[in-house]
Amino acid sequence: MNPKLAEQIEKSSDKALDWLLLRLEEDGSYGSAVNDLACYYKSPYLFCIAGKEEEAKRVLNHIKQRFMRKSGDFMTTNGRKSENGALEEYWAYMNGWIALAAQKMGCFDVAYPAFRFLGSFYHADIGGFTTLGPYGESENIVDVLTTAHLGLTSLYFGDIGKAERAGHLLHQFIALQPDFRSAFLLRMSDSGKLITAYPPNAAFFHRVSATEPDQAYFMIGYPVAFLGKLFMATGMTEHLDSACRYLDFAMGCRAIRTFHFSHKVAWAAAIAANLTQRAEYADFSKSIVEYLLSLQDVSGAWLKDQPAHTSFDQTAEIAIWLKEIGSEYRY
Repeated sequence: MNPKLAEQIEKSSDKALDWLLLRLEEDGSYGSAVNDLACYYKSPYLFCIAGKEEEAKRVLNHIKQRFMRKSGDFMTTNGRKSENGALEEYWAYMNGWIALAAQKMGCFDVAYPAFRFLGSFYHADIGGFTTLGPYGESENIVDVLTTAHLGLTSLYFGDIGKAERAGHLLHQFIALQPDFRSAFLLRMSDSGKLITAYPPNAAFFHRVSATEPDQAYFMIGYPVAFLGKLFMATGMTEHLDSACRYLDFAMGCRAIRTFHFSHKVAWAAAIAANLTQRAEYADFSKSIVEYLLSLQDVSGAWLKDQPAHTSFDQTAEIAIWLKEIGSEYRY
């Protein structure tokens, strides 16, 4: 990586970290007015990888005391995940972040109950993880984001069997795409068929277009990153091959380099560049990173004018990916 860009990445992520730390109270909260789980769930992971172990444990303890249920689930209020409708839709997403951070930190009183609950989302018949709720409690739809996210979580917890099944389902998603050049369908039914019919207002959750702007590009990025890590764990080249196929689709998306929801793609491309030594992947990651840096507020936050459940969430996430990208290029 260009040393100047590496320095910019480090300064940007540290500035975002400082924005969050400035708001952190002694009890691990961001104040009584900041009361949505979406404001907190990524902070322990960021603080952990930034070397802020004490602050990471304070926030994780606040999450445990305020949001954790006896089942191992996490909710803002009983029966409600967040004011962010997308996080209501992808029920296990926030849980995975919390479980990953707790496992990294050795906080097993949170990590293992959280991971046991996530096991209830496993679709044993087709190998992925369900989107809307635990298996058997909804339509048993699976999707690429949840499957990649909980597949990676399974890797962290040593459940290589579930991680492998998740990886193979992600291969199957590619194989079933009807028009891989123009769009990627993101969800699969209980019977293992791609979901092609959905309400127009739900298109964001069902399909990534290669030609239209403002798509959920992170849905494509997470499978790349997970499959790359799965390749590292297993040495099976089919996982890296599929990661590259997902990434090649992403690189063909017209507006992907100039949308803040491309952050996971930048991370994923850095992983792929590290594993393949392909310069085009490194350049792709760099182009998204430069755009993300241009969006950061002078205060250190991203999307500062959005509701707290968005600004805290996205500030922590982009800071995480910048740190992860920097470490990939130093590896």
